[in-house]
Amino acid sequence: MAEQTYLHDVRELYERFPYPSPSPAIDPVLDTALGLDLACEDLDGAEILDAGCGTGHRLVGLALTFPDSRFVGIDFSARSLAVAAELVEKHGCHNVTLRHRAIGAEPLGHRFDAIISTGVLHHLPDPPAGVTWLAGHLHPDGVLYAWLYHAYGEFHRMLDRRLVRLLAGSTGDGEQLIQDLELAFSTSRYGTRSSRAGDSDIADPAATADAYLNPLVAAYDFETAGTLLGRDFAWAVATGVNWPGGAGTVDVADWTGAGYGAISAAQLFPQPHPRAAFLALPPRDQLRCLELALRPTGFSVVCGADPALSRCTDRIRQGAARANLVATGGDR
Repeated sequence: MAEQTYLHDVRELYERFPYPSPSPAIDPVLDTALGLDLACEDLDGAEILDAGCGTGHRLVGLALTFPDSRFVGIDFSARSLAVAAELVEKHGCHNVTLRHRAIGAEPLGHRFDAIISTGVLHHLPDPPAGVTWLAGHLHPDGVLYAWLYHAYGEFHRMLDRRLVRLLAGSTGDGEQLIQDLELAFSTSRYGTRSSRAGDSDIADPAATADAYLNPLVAAYDFETAGTLLGRDFAWAVATGVNWPGGAGTVDVADWTGAGYGAISAAQLFPQPHPRAAFLALPPRDQLRCLELALRPTGFSVVCGADPALSRCTDRIRQGAARANLVATGGDR
């Protein structure tokens, strides 16, 4: 019963504040398309599910980036899907189908080559069950690309969110409390958004409501993300991290920063002594140092069964071999 109440409240939140933007005038967001392109070698002709597509700004960004692929976007917010439909039509994305469906509801009756789930799993009442539902919609060689809140960088926001919700229990006016507590949400919290025309303040109310009024929120570090994904997938790789004002890709086989957007050891540790100590560590401990040093607000992971590695770039294959988040033993 409590789970149904929470789901109702979450749905109502996104009906009032469609996310990431209530306006189809805002240009598509390309960050997820870039992240997927850096993780997978060839998506031409692929069938891809965006699970929790919201207003479709990232979905349309994907569809424009991969015009030879076919996309299905699902969401449980009717108003968000209405915005997505306008955006799809505006940009002529004939390779996109939208469906009014929740993660965990009846199966879609179709399997996909890749699934995107950006900022959704941590809002589910039962994230492990959500992961299992998504895994059941993948081909054996399919990959899941997900983005999650990171527990370290989000620690104080989570406290502020709990404060707002506790006070709102007596006043019933969370929006006014957010203003009075001066908790306006910055769009740079998860790095610089990538879109065709930059950021817009129109999205701020939706981002602020999502940050402080959502009744269902979890946050993970790399280890707990591995636990979340390990029931259904053989491997998971931390492929990128976000922090206020910045973002970067992770390459555990090369800390020189040579790859596109790659985080370097020198960036993490400018002084030679801690940098040398970092480079001497096994890869999984290097990942721990990265999240302790950067304290990210969010991170992306790619995961799948063993056959799915054939779809991935060498950076992801190296990550799975050297620093599998779901592995046990070894250099852990």
